Amino acid sequence: MKNIKSHLFILLLTLTPFFFNATTIPFELIDGKIVVDVSIKNNRHSFIFDSGAFTIISAELKNQLNEKKSTTVFEGVDANNAKSKMEVFSTDYIQIADLKMKNINFSFADINWMSGRACKKISGIFGANMMKDKVWRLDFKAKTITVFDKPQEQSGTVAAIPFSEESFTGVPKINAKIRNQNIEFIFDTGSGMGFTVNQKVYDKIKDKDFLTFEGLLSQSLNSIVKGQRQVDLMEVELNNTQLGPQIIDSSSDSPNLIGTKFIENYLVDLDFISKKILLANEGKKPQYQSFGIALAPVDNSIVIVNKLEVPQLSEIKLTDKIIKINNSDVTKASGDTFCKIKELLDQNQSITIENESHKTFTLEKKDVLQYLH
Repeated sequence: MKNIKSHLFILLLTLTPFFFNATTIPFELIDGKIVVDVSIKNNRHSFIFDSGAFTIISAELKNQLNEKKSTTVFEGVDANNAKSKMEVFSTDYIQIADLKMKNINFSFADINWMSGRACKKISGIFGANMMKDKVWRLDFKAKTITVFDKPQEQSGTVAAIPFSEESFTGVPKINAKIRNQNIEFIFDTGSGMGFTVNQKVYDKIKDKDFLTFEGLLSQSLNSIVKGQRQVDLMEVELNNTQLGPQIIDSSSDSPNLIGTKFIENYLVDLDFISKKILLANEGKKPQYQSFGIALAPVDNSIVIVNKLEVPQLSEIKLTDKIIKINNSDVTKASGDTFCKIKELLDQNQSITIENESHKTFTLEKKDVLQYLH
């Protein structure tokens, strides 16, 4: 009996780390952004989980974190390559699930525009510098992030990719090969696209068959980008592992990013202990579901701000004002109106829009990659 108890005790000691060193955090996926609940002095706030950024907290929360000002000035570059200088503070008053984060560096910024886009109050960016010394497992099927204190074995792993970290921010960078070009990327859970490369890189790898989007392309912390963006499917290799065709899109002059349109197809371990990323196959293929247009409130009107340039949408014009969607009047575009429209677009596979000229168009949500030959 003593031997049985002894063995049982040893077994429990062996298993204890697996049971007690993991924290599970639910998340929402909103427009490709991972949104998690963060606690500040027992008050819950929504943050974007963003491995491609330094931690940012809404200026509205100033003086609520017992923050201490540092002598450091953070010179940041956002996803659109816009530069800015921000003061750095530190705090011990941030908690996510049961993880109490200590001595977290961050900057304050006006991020109200994020709330408007998400139709949800966003109070900050949970940046890469908050992820250090832990493993963050991203499960897009369960919509959970599991946090471990030690590296984990992962069944079904198809690629193990080493990464380097940016100094100060901790942002992970990896190398990929696309059409014989070696390209450095930021592994960016805050980007809603697949593999985004700057125009100079895209010109080296493009062929004659690609899709073009025109209009408002992206908005980030300090900038808005308008113009054209190309989208294509290309074979990608990560750490000598062929991952098949992936969505590649161009940007004006931003850093090269790997975003959630790629990441969501895998079970991902973002391991800041061993400095590597594990990808386990979830049996998903790249898709780009879209109506072919994007709508946004502009001067109290709902306007087409982005459009896929294909013959099937040739009669729809960029900057057209939309007065009806599915026979509902949307001529007065408050924030609440836009959020209802966004919900309608998310929930329906087909919509009918009417412009100021009283022309109506029925649009189907589909994988626009099918337009590639």
